[in-house]
Amino acid sequence: MTEALRVRRLGQRGPVVALIHGWGWDSRVLAPLAEALSAHAQVVLPDLPGYGLNRDRRCADFDACVDLLASTVPDADRLVGWSLGGLLAIAWAARAPVRRLALVGASPCFMQAADWPLGMAEERFHAFADGVRDDARKTRTRFAALAALGDSEARHVRATLAALVDEQPPTDEALVASLDWLCQRDERAALNRLDCPVALLHGEQDQVIAADAARAAAEQTGAAWMPVPGAAHLPWRPEAAGRLACWLVDARGEGVA
Repeated sequence: MTEALRVRRLGQRGPVVALIHGWGWDSRVLAPLAEALSAHAQVVLPDLPGYGLNRDRRCADFDACVDLLASTVPDADRLVGWSLGGLLAIAWAARAPVRRLALVGASPCFMQAADWPLGMAEERFHAFADGVRDDARKTRTRFAALAALGDSEARHVRATLAALVDEQPPTDEALVASLDWLCQRDERAALNRLDCPVALLHGEQDQVIAADAARAAAEQTGAAWMPVPGAAHLPWRPEAAGRLACWLVDARGEGVA
């Protein structure tokens, strides 16, 4: 049996919520969101293979990583995925009984396609990917600036990400592999097939994944749409995080729009 991933845990009672981080930073970047959710739930934060607590782990591919996440937190009945973590959370929800799914700063399809003009342009993505291969640290620093761009609390966002740039950085192999997942995976069909309620919490100023992409996904699937004015790619302001926590644990939250 494959060894489970190492995790961080917060909260003592309530439903089990698995909180999945995105590209470039491990689960510590989600600490403010995790703390808000932990007042209502038992929050489990697995670091992806090659990241943080699991820097020494490897994963064969996207699907193997999803299986590993699901086996690490088999009792999770709520999933929250930020950025790249949103793709992983959709795939997880598609193969396991989940009561609720929340996507934060995420979209079911990161790249542009003929029927999805809201994603990132291929040229822009490949220029970014080339930067990771040339100088991963410099590219992560550029990503931090992009994640903060347009945010009314940009200085705080940049400081949050900068504090973690050199502390247990992800492996170059993990950075390249998870970029490939962003490029290759399209989870729109899987999202459409889910039976559980879905919510999308998204910063209106997000320059990494456009709010229009998340809004379109919400409209196409009938998901709850939770825009966060003034926020960019890290949209867990206290009020927004509290709203998301209430939706995750309260069945009456299905009508949130």
